[in-house]
Amino acid sequence: MNADTPLAAPISPTAPFGPPDGPAMDRVVAWLSEPARRLHGMIRQLPGFAPLRHASLSVYDAQHDMLWAFSCNSDGAGPPDVNEIVMTDVPSLVMLADSHEPRIVNDLAAFGGEGRFHTSGARNSDTRSSMTAPILVDGHLLGFVIFGAAIPNFFTAPVCDTLVTFTEAFGILIERARGLSD
Repeated sequence: MNADTPLAAPISPTAPFGPPDGPAMDRVVAWLSEPARRLHGMIRQLPGFAPLRHASLSVYDAQHDMLWAFSCNSDGAGPPDVNEIVMTDVPSLVMLADSHEPRIVNDLAAFGGEGRFHTSGARNSDTRSSMTAPILVDGHLLGFVIFGAAIPNFFTAPVCDTLVTFTEAFGILIERARGLSD
């Protein structure tokens, strides 16, 4: 997949609980940050998961076609830095949401061309491989979770199976956070 690939079918325009407005999304992210960090810490404690250095969560706001992305690393402190990303500015994520399947990049050193949204940041981090998984509930996009590992080829089939389960847990957190902000 590359950033210039045309979009497939559109993602579902509304989540089952209705799209939040801007201020509500601030509350969603504020509530999510601490349980998401704890969840990342739990994952890293699993045998063989120590190389999983990075996890970030992107919460989708369907009303504004916006992603609110923040790091949820277990070693983080304080409120997260939140990046607002217009979903259509990242066509590869639109395609990923439509596919309902995680995307694995086995070695970020060879991934993507310059000018892609996260390519330079990923190459400059200690992340060598990644898994980006859409978070869907009943076919509705809630966001994405991006896992980054310090070694290439970390995301084997058993690792991915485990992380898909944790992706569902991140989805439960998003639903709960949105419910609390209503």
